Amino acid sequence: MIPGRAVANRTVMKHALASLAGLVSVATAFGGGGCSSSTTCSADNTGTYVCDAFASAYPYDYAYYDPYYLSVWGYYPYYVDTYYDPYGYTYVYQASSVPVPQADPTNGSNVPELLDKAHRAANAVDVGVRAALDPIKELMQTRPTQTDDTVVYGPAGHGSGDYQFTLRQVVASDRRYGWKLEARPSGSGGGFSLVAGGTITVGETPRRGRGTFGVDCDALSAADASVTCRGTLLMGFAHPTEDDKILAVNLAGYTPDMTANAPLDATVFDWRQGEAANSARLVLRTNLSGTATPAEETVAIKLTYVRDTGARVDASATGGDIPQGQMVAVSTCVPPDLDQSHAVTATSTCNSDGTGCASASITCPLSLQTSQLPNPDVTAFDPPAGMPEMPAPPSSMPDGNGK
Repeated sequence: MIPGRAVANRTVMKHALASLAGLVSVATAFGGGGCSSSTTCSADNTGTYVCDAFASAYPYDYAYYDPYYLSVWGYYPYYVDTYYDPYGYTYVYQASSVPVPQADPTNGSNVPELLDKAHRAANAVDVGVRAALDPIKELMQTRPTQTDDTVVYGPAGHGSGDYQFTLRQVVASDRRYGWKLEARPSGSGGGFSLVAGGTITVGETPRRGRGTFGVDCDALSAADASVTCRGTLLMGFAHPTEDDKILAVNLAGYTPDMTANAPLDATVFDWRQGEAANSARLVLRTNLSGTATPAEETVAIKLTYVRDTGARVDASATGGDIPQGQMVAVSTCVPPDLDQSHAVTATSTCNSDGTGCASASITCPLSLQTSQLPNPDVTAFDPPAGMPEMPAPPSSMPDGNGK
């Protein structure tokens, strides 16, 4: 469930399905294009150029129809999911080229505090994802060129930079691809720098499979001054089925916005189980309500959301107003309406190594009764219980060669 998307009504669904039909028609309606005779490229009714030999591997998922939100949109494969918010809580972006997370002031949520903080932590990661995919989305509106096993979009402007997107078919029989995004300051005429990249071995469904994804926000912001994120985001992903996904993310000196959030090293995990449930391990620096001052604590969160059942969040907080060597453990359960007035919360103070923590005895639905108190070390390998596999993040930025 992508944070902050409200369920569309039937009219919107009809438009979404119509849009999907136009997008998917690319696979069969190939016209003239900018590619060589070895593959065919054409623009669909939205102006997106897709080349047939590469259509299954684009990182921006131009044709994904989300069955939960009844909408067609392109960020699904790498977005971190939390819960579906019945109050329609959204995060807005200050400008299309400046993806700074900001709570929508006109449509605040009524969910418990820890759910809201989990939502914000996921959104912070998604800022880096969008920083890489938004330029690719725009570049796919330009006519590409092709040489042998490689298709290239751009150069073209986005924000304050010039971008170029390259997708390479590494092994056709294995359906293995690599891609890279390069950028330079707008109008500079200089060389391009690698700012994002990834690999994918495509599964049975287009743009589903196993692979890696990376964003170098330092290089990206150096090339495009409108980009606010800093640090690096390195992700391993797997799609067991079309609508399931597993993400393992390493953040190094990462922040979505240096003016709003200090850089952070952390590990993040996410497991979307189709339309049924989400599990996530998230990290953020934030001020917990009830602490003595506005000083920010470092909070590790484990969230489980089950559709039509409710949500449970367990959190470990250190730093800020919490004395050295101690941590605050907080657990919250809330029924399907996610209304904070119906939530049950327990809080205890214990040692930062996890010893001395009182067992959180709170009323939860049967499937949410088990506590998963996170390791307070925000860089720990600490995925949610039950994750079926753990795709490894790359050790460095993928460079597009597909290895």
